[in-house]
Amino acid sequence: MEADATRNRWFFGGAVNPRDADLTIREDGDDIVYSGRKSFSTGSKVSDVTVLEGVLEGTDTHIFAIVPSEQEGITFHDDWDNIGQRLTESGSVTVDGVRVPWTSAAGFVDRAFQPRVYNTLNVPTIQLVFVSFYLGIARGALETGAEYTRSTTRPWLHGGQERAVDEPYQLDLYGDYQSKLWAVEALADAVAQEALEIHRDAWNVTAEQRGAHEVRVAAVKARATEVALEITSGIFEGLGARATASQLGFDRFWRNVRTHTLHDPVAYKRREVGAHLLRDELPEPTWYS
Repeated sequence: MEADATRNRWFFGGAVNPRDADLTIREDGDDIVYSGRKSFSTGSKVSDVTVLEGVLEGTDTHIFAIVPSEQEGITFHDDWDNIGQRLTESGSVTVDGVRVPWTSAAGFVDRAFQPRVYNTLNVPTIQLVFVSFYLGIARGALETGAEYTRSTTRPWLHGGQERAVDEPYQLDLYGDYQSKLWAVEALADAVAQEALEIHRDAWNVTAEQRGAHEVRVAAVKARATEVALEITSGIFEGLGARATASQLGFDRFWRNVRTHTLHDPVAYKRREVGAHLLRDELPEPTWYS
């Protein structure tokens, strides 16, 4: 599957929200059959393949499988009306009798899941992808805002300056945001490098190595969330009232980061870090940690 994905340059979508227990799986001979509905199917409408997740009937076993997105048994609904992430095509999906060979069930051998520490590395990896989302959005807001301030923002009439870029409060605002963003980007780069080293010998990684890495991922996820929300909402202080015009779309940065950062509560990320520091606890692998 990995070779096919690389060779064909597949674009992946995902209908895998584990909080929705509404996609069920039944066995049918050598196949498993998915049916039900998911509230979110991020990217699936425009994807080549979709990752399905459901629960095997009569059990609490979750099974993932990768299937072609374009098929009769999958209907994507154009109902994404949330305030941000409008381009992710994350509307709901109905799955009706999508058949997958048991041999294609991810991580299963002879219909039994074969857990390894490696299997749990996907969660900290995707959390680092989220970090990149947030920092990229924050950088976009900062760079776009700075260009607008340089070219368009007017100095305050009582400030005694001829240009907005000479206003002391502007220099303080942009200096503060740039410094904070650089700091979190540096932490993100360091944690990503740690992840790369772990993946070089992923099949032999220990639970302790995995847990310690997840704590670092949790820390940078918390910081990235906070700096992205601060910059994307606060940048308006450097733009001025006219920058709130809808045609300029400066609100898109805040809307996108505000929506996606609600994926899982950031308080639980800080809790992981605190529990590790104070009680030497490693986070238990879950759907979100």
